[in-house]
Amino acid sequence: MLLREMTENDLPQVLELQRELAFQDWNEKQFLSEIRASYAYCVVCEDEAKLLGYAIFHLLGPDSELLSIATRASEQRKGIGSQLLKAGLDKLTENGDQCFLEVRDGNAKARAFYEKHGFKLYSVRKKYYSDGEDAALYKFCR
Repeated sequence: MLLREMTENDLPQVLELQRELAFQDWNEKQFLSEIRASYAYCVVCEDEAKLLGYAIFHLLGPDSELLSIATRASEQRKGIGSQLLKAGLDKLTENGDQCFLEVRDGNAKARAFYEKHGFKLYSVRKKYYSDGEDAALYKFCR
């Protein structure tokens, strides 16, 4: 498996993965914008040219954010998500740098994953999502 920065050539597989998991509705233009943004760190994990997962971070100095992370269903629980998350967190270089994220309150699997990697719940946004579900807000401190 290889971790590398995402390129425009990865977009067909990234969009396919997003459709497979049906967890967000970013379009090609939005992913392209992230790839081109100077403050974004977009990383993929691949094996023999097959995209296994991706993560998108905004690196904003002391206050960074994880926008999206995904691993193919068939590849979950193999450490790929952990590698992608670590790749972004390793970009936090200063003591005190933080990384924030939001996740659906009811997504116990994702919440356990983030907590396992040192993220701490710090707040809840009531009825944040369009269906009325709350968002759990997490942060990681370097």
